[in-house]
Parts: sequence; structure tokens; C-alpha cells
Amino acid sequence: MKKIIVVSLFVLAACGNAMAADLKIGFVSVQQLLTQAPQVEAVNTAMIERFGGKKQELQDLEAEIKTMQENYKRNELVMTEDKLAELKDKLIAKVQIFKQKEGTLAQEVKVMRDQELAVLQKSVRDIINDIAKKDGYDLILSEGVVHASEQIDITEKILEEMKKAFKK
Repeated sequence: MKKIIVVSLFVLAACGNAMAADLKIGFVSVQQLLTQAPQVEAVNTAMIERFGGKKQELQDLEAEIKTMQENYKRNELVMTEDKLAELKDKLIAKVQIFKQKEGTLAQEVKVMRDQELAVLQKSVRDIINDIAKKDGYDLILSEGVVHASEQIDITEKILEEMKKAFKK
């Protein structure tokens, strides 16, 4: 991405002031889009609906493990060696189940988030390209820009198009 920006700036400098005056440049804050677009909220809601039950199951299992640990510590001195070993084995098994379920859930969440992010990124690119063509932009920059004036910041325009697309 940095190479593209550097090359673009080099081309602008090489073309001279006369051509640069005719260029229409825009800037888009992808970070702002990813925090304010309704599509992001919809993805978050879908993820909560899809994984909320599994997360609750993990929290319940975690509470059960904590109770077992407290029971183990409390009864450590009064239990027989066999009972203590049995309780310890059960505790270790529960912890292993917890870690396995936690890892599986984390992987499922990552896969879904990556898929949804790819769809959102494509949507943003399509909207930016449509606006660039419709409004005659020669260059639209994104992150990595140190400063962009309000005159060339088209983030709000992109966000409005995203909201329109979301309503459909």
C-alpha cells in the first residue's frame, strides 16, 4: 500500500503543476467506515446470535471449574488420596474440555469474522469505485495519509452510500 502511495505521489510530482491542477483527489478513512457503517453492527449482532450460546456454555464451564478448584483446595487436607486424585483428574479433564471448546470457538469466530470482513471490504471497494467514476475522481487515497483536508475527504459520502446499500 505504501508503494502505491509513493508511486502515486511520484507520478503527481513528475506530471507538473498544470496537470496536477486538473486532478481530482479524494480521501477515505476506512477506520471510520469500519466503526460507523451499519453493516459492521449487523455483523456484530449476527456473531452474537450465532456464538452467544457457545460463549455462555464456556462461561458456565469456567464457573464449574472454579467451583471444583475451590472444592479441591477446601477439602485437600481431609480427603483420602484416592478421592483427591479422582477430583484432580476430573478437574484436569474439565480444564482440557474448556481449552478445547475455547479454541474451537475462537477459530469459528475468526473464520466468520474474516468472511464477513472480506464481504464488507468488497462492498466498500465497490462503493468507492462507483463514487470515483460518478464524481470523476482521478485518485482516492486511504490509510497511511498523514493529512487530508475536509475538501477531499469523501468518507461521509461513502458512509451514506453504505447506509443506502444496507437498507436494500
